[in-house]
Amino acid sequence: MKGACSEGAEGSVAVGGGPFASTGLAVSRPPPPHNPESHQRNFTATACPHPNPQRSSSEVMSSVITAAIGAPAALARIFLSPIFSGPLLFSITFYPDAVRSAIGFVADKLLPHQLATTFLHYASPLLLSSSTTVTVLQAAVVLGVLRRANQMLNTMASNSWRFGPAPGWDWPNEIAVVTGGSSGIGKGIVQRLSALGVRVVVLDVQKPPADLSVNPRVSFYRCDVTSSQSVAAAAAAIRSDIGQPSILVNNAGIANPMPILQTQEAFLRKIMGVNLMSMWFTTQQFLPDMIKQDKGHVMTMASIASFVALPTAADYSATKAGALAFHESLTSELKHQYKAPNVLTSIVHPHFVRTPLLEGISARLEKAGVQLLTSELIAEEAVELIKSRRGGQLVIPGSVAAVSGIRGWPTWLQELVRDTVGKTTAGL
Repeated sequence: MKGACSEGAEGSVAVGGGPFASTGLAVSRPPPPHNPESHQRNFTATACPHPNPQRSSSEVMSSVITAAIGAPAALARIFLSPIFSGPLLFSITFYPDAVRSAIGFVADKLLPHQLATTFLHYASPLLLSSSTTVTVLQAAVVLGVLRRANQMLNTMASNSWRFGPAPGWDWPNEIAVVTGGSSGIGKGIVQRLSALGVRVVVLDVQKPPADLSVNPRVSFYRCDVTSSQSVAAAAAAIRSDIGQPSILVNNAGIANPMPILQTQEAFLRKIMGVNLMSMWFTTQQFLPDMIKQDKGHVMTMASIASFVALPTAADYSATKAGALAFHESLTSELKHQYKAPNVLTSIVHPHFVRTPLLEGISARLEKAGVQLLTSELIAEEAVELIKSRRGGQLVIPGSVAAVSGIRGWPTWLQELVRDTVGKTTAGL
């Protein structure tokens, strides 16, 4: 039986499992090394043509989240930065005349002459002499220091309470496996890891593009990630041909926006297999050696939908919420069950991403003021986290990171966000 292909929400392609793909494993031996095909192996019964792109409701998140959370969060980060508030407080306290002169210079350059004169005569002295201004800046400095301390504790907590980076990494001697690495975010991760000198293995049903095929540090294994047998066969070949991977990026994903009452069982089983169950299959193959060596990194590609369930994307949102649960359980097991504190775990939650899935509606999103991220940006930040030799949770852009705590918000505020998102996504 042939496998059914679908475009991934992260720009990757994965094959449908269960009743939609055979478990037969067609293994072809690689040609000579100088041939680009020498980096390609086949572990699925059929290659699937690239499907027509479909938009993902997870990526059509709503500009309201960005506007309502992103802009205030960005301003708060600036104001609460001790680098900004500290020198300003010091200057107003000890050098008010210098601050007044600087304000006058800026106002004269940016404002009309009459308005600048009025501002300098009334507003500037009031701001500089007000005890409220000093109090607010003092509070900003204290909160900024606490915020920095909180960030440091977050980093340490995500890395088994280790202050520095994990030891023992040497990029030219590392092997990474990236599922769904032939396109989109996965392709960008493959390119950046190989540029570091890492040997990268792509598991996908879609043949990689020419620029990856000719890369001597990139190998391709055609694999149905929804089949444990297919993944096991590919893993055995990787260990035999290349070695034991120390990095696993679970990136493959699919989406097909559909109301709950119209979702077919066939697709429901497929999306659960690609987006969620595949993480168990790949991790079960590659994690044991990481535990044995007490060195490795398992990265999970999730979504903002991990936190905010979307209308017409209950299945996709469920898989991304499941991906977050998988990441959290894996992190805890590595620390407390397997005693492998140097095996890192990380999870990435992208917001709007410009991929083929948004073709046809990207213009409308941008017209509505939505700024689309690029798959290159997501890949760059993901690989930077790997390079840091630290684990953690990465929300992109960081300005919407506050949405990760939505479950702790008052119910009325949660519903306001969901209602706004629902109305926006329903019209796209």
